[in-house]
Amino acid sequence: METRDLRAELIAAAVTMLAEPQAVAVPSLRSIARQCKVAPSAVYWHFPSEAELRSAVLDAEYTDLVEHIEQAVAGAEEGTNLLVVAAQAYVRWGLSHPGAYQLLFESDDLIPATRAPHGPRLQKLIVELVSATDPDTPFTSALLLWSAYHGLVSLRLHKTDWDWGLGADEAVARIVLALTTGGRPG
Repeated sequence: METRDLRAELIAAAVTMLAEPQAVAVPSLRSIARQCKVAPSAVYWHFPSEAELRSAVLDAEYTDLVEHIEQAVAGAEEGTNLLVVAAQAYVRWGLSHPGAYQLLFESDDLIPATRAPHGPRLQKLIVELVSATDPDTPFTSALLLWSAYHGLVSLRLHKTDWDWGLGADEAVARIVLALTTGGRPG
């Protein structure tokens, strides 16, 4: 008889439940237990509190986002603008993981120490890519780009009935072009 990894099932159930936009919160312990077909008390064997479960879910989703972007950049064809590739991967991930995206970037949850290694990893990659076009202030430019990507994802998640006039990939390419070539005053 195979041993059941209930902890992994609980995280996977929460991640599955985040496939649709929702209130900016991890699903309740009871709803996750129901998804796994176990008693709510079983959740507490793996997660002593809702906060610990939330942290584990955020860790899993943030790791997935960072790895998705890194894989897109690593697999890009030679001569491709890697900043556009990274941005498109970020936006695609956000649009395909709406509940998780909202939880990661539209909640006021603090980033737990367990997620800390991924933040600098992603930040370093984006700053490196930006420094090719802005060697003087790459971090500032990277923050401006992220703000634009975030706005693109957030608005498309929340304003589904709007006619955007262009696809997300094209919008990202235009944002990168505007902010890396003509977006600075002077």
